[in-house]
Amino acid sequence: MQLITSHLNTDFDSLASMIAVQKLYPDAVICPPGAMNRKVRDFMAHYGRQWNILKPKTVPMDQVTLMVVVDTRARSRIGSFAALAGRQDVSVHVYDHHPPTADDLPAEKMVWLPIGATVTMLVELLIQERKRISPEEATLFALGIYDDTGALTYESTTPRDILAVARLREMGADLSRILARAEVSMPASERHLLDVLAENARESYVNGAKVLSTWAETEEYVEGLSLFVHRLRDYCDSHVTLSAVRSGGRKVSLIVRSSPGVLNVKEFLTPYGGSGHIQAGSATILEREPQELLEELEEDLKRRIPPMLDVASVMTSPVLAVSPDAMVDEAYRTMLRFGHQALPVALENGEVVGIMTRKDLDKAHLHGFDRARIRDFMTEGVIGISSEASIDEAHRLMATYSFERLPVLNNGRLVGILTRADLVRALYRNFQPAGETALRSGFLWMEGIAALLESSFSGAELGLLRRIGARAEAMGMRAYLVGGTVRDILMGVKNVDIDIAVEGDAEKLVGSWDEPGCRGTVHGRYKTGTITFPDGLKVDIATARREFYEYAAAQPTVVSDSLKQDLARRDFSINAMSVSLSEGDWGTLTDHFGGREDLREGILRILHNLSFVEDPSRILRGIRLEQRLGLKFEDNTLRLLHGALRGGLLGRLSGPRVRAELEIDAGEARFRRIVLRMQELGVWEALFPGLRLGPSIERRLRVLERFLPRARRIGVDFKGMEWLPGMAAVLLESPQSVRFAAMDRLSLSPAERREMSICLDCWPQVEQFLGGRKNPRNSEVYLFFKPYGPVPLLFWISCMKRGQSRRHVVRHLLSWRPLRGELTGDDLVRVGLCGPEIGEVLQGIRLARMDGEIVTLADEEDYVRSHLERRK
Repeated sequence: MQLITSHLNTDFDSLASMIAVQKLYPDAVICPPGAMNRKVRDFMAHYGRQWNILKPKTVPMDQVTLMVVVDTRARSRIGSFAALAGRQDVSVHVYDHHPPTADDLPAEKMVWLPIGATVTMLVELLIQERKRISPEEATLFALGIYDDTGALTYESTTPRDILAVARLREMGADLSRILARAEVSMPASERHLLDVLAENARESYVNGAKVLSTWAETEEYVEGLSLFVHRLRDYCDSHVTLSAVRSGGRKVSLIVRSSPGVLNVKEFLTPYGGSGHIQAGSATILEREPQELLEELEEDLKRRIPPMLDVASVMTSPVLAVSPDAMVDEAYRTMLRFGHQALPVALENGEVVGIMTRKDLDKAHLHGFDRARIRDFMTEGVIGISSEASIDEAHRLMATYSFERLPVLNNGRLVGILTRADLVRALYRNFQPAGETALRSGFLWMEGIAALLESSFSGAELGLLRRIGARAEAMGMRAYLVGGTVRDILMGVKNVDIDIAVEGDAEKLVGSWDEPGCRGTVHGRYKTGTITFPDGLKVDIATARREFYEYAAAQPTVVSDSLKQDLARRDFSINAMSVSLSEGDWGTLTDHFGGREDLREGILRILHNLSFVEDPSRILRGIRLEQRLGLKFEDNTLRLLHGALRGGLLGRLSGPRVRAELEIDAGEARFRRIVLRMQELGVWEALFPGLRLGPSIERRLRVLERFLPRARRIGVDFKGMEWLPGMAAVLLESPQSVRFAAMDRLSLSPAERREMSICLDCWPQVEQFLGGRKNPRNSEVYLFFKPYGPVPLLFWISCMKRGQSRRHVVRHLLSWRPLRGELTGDDLVRVGLCGPEIGEVLQGIRLARMDGEIVTLADEEDYVRSHLERRK
């Protein structure tokens, strides 16, 4: 193993030299011997992600064979790595610009030049070797030279240092970033004033703009105050900078700077007698306290700076974080579960102490540090952003430092996270392609649909939704209509289900509902609850949550999360929309995933490529939605569906989950189309290998579609098994072994299994009975079918090819079964009948009515008299 290191309290020259020399030793790793100085730590927090810098405790000392030391030659300045210099199996190479000492390392190779910075000689070597230097590296190398030479002003500066900077400038070095961080020589009095201004500076946000305010008092007048303000503004990256300096007694010099498009400084300073131009200006004010003046100016800024889109509007909150004491393998599993590329590292009180990237975790995992603590590998000095900051500020930070995400911190506490995706979507409205229009004048993914919402519910239902929204707000939560409820509102379809998600605690909201006659039920595992109202209406309320799957087709594990993540966990884009029930944005549709556009185009699209892998039952739900709503699977979704089927994922679904989906399918008005679409896609074979539908399946399903609703309307009691005729129709033409396997997988109860067996096994007898009689008497049909319940009867109706036969069984199911005579048992007792004889006579009357032999009450009475005469 080859190791590159430098001196303790790493400065810019030593950091730059380590990065530079690695280009000459590409197999070596970089590891400073200890902590970096404050300026370098700040720089690395902004830019350090592009370089892999190890910590000393992660270096396996026994594997080091070569140690390259830069910017020092002294053994005492390299910390614990000094032990390597005394080992016979370790070679030492040194690159330095300091003069020899008695403490020199025993180096096999010593490269020394009396120049201003070590990195100067390394830049020369890299140019000689024709090694590429990127603009980021050129900036760091130039910063190392500037820092060690006092911006090329120290006596130790040589022409070689100046020439190296010139070459680095040609390679893309950013001098503005260098000047903001390097120590430039200035008189002690001016340095003191700059320190005072920096110490008194405070940041705030006004309408999303970052404002830096500072003040100072000096005994003597200082020229060039605007340069101090300009430097502070560049260093703090503020949109607006206010500076009030009293020098020499009564006069206060007021200097204001602004970024383009934020504040018209000239107009802002006019009431104070100031002058200048749009972005810069100054004024001299008498007899005012600097701090008091700044407070007045800050208040005035609230009226002068137009509102900017702030981070709070687009950030994701709450955000998943990990403890610094968590193990590497724990954080690794968390990242895999939720698909994150980085996790903030936070204490229990929410204070962020670092960030852990997937890249760092991968390396720690690779080197066997699974049981190590996160604190040993995390990046410290995390740069965050306030929730009040503007999106422009976030954009600048991400672009400048190449961040993929920004922790959102208020007073050092983690309140959310802003990702590149969030930022791009927020900025999109400012860069919208010609011909496109946003859903409203705001975020592209939001639209006001209050009128449509209010036309979709009754007055009582709307009142209920408003009360739920108000109760949630009073408890510090926000409530939203979600999922299929929102989809059906947009499609103009009446939905009897009302699904609500809350950012907060659904169980507390449900538990707090105390309206008379209401009943609340909570389901702790899934963080959901149901409120049942006196009129029977049920409202399902769930905590906004995220789900992860330990393995393909597993039941999900649930954790609380933001509304956006709750929507992201759903199956299809058209089910991943929400509508706010809060008073302030009542009726605002949020559509992060293009669901409304997919509805317009008539397509069904999953939210991510592993959606079917995580939950294969989405295949069944997707087919149901496709047929119910008249949609078509989007091309990529259809491709992924076929891939999931080829992978055998439906076979991993538990029987109860398959059954739950098929029960819903069987109750659909378009069950026939669902079955045929499943056949077309190969779903039946995937669920029940060997299943054959046969050519007559469509005819059977057409009949079921016609007669099942009729049976429901007249109140035929299927005892919860009305889905079985449809499944029997699917299984009829399959081998017996496939039928048994299907019944086993569907976990049918003994009663359901008996009904299914009757449906399938007795059909040949039914067919024989009806086929052997051209015109059987109605009573014959009744007596034949009397032992069977409505499930097999409805199934057999679907199987019959002859209309006459079907009519017999339909009459039996819909008319004859409930048929009763007008005479009752009491009437028969009064004429002297008793015991079983009463039942026999009533049955005779019933059969005679079926055959048309009895029509009126008088006919029934004649029948009874005839029976009595036969008894004599």
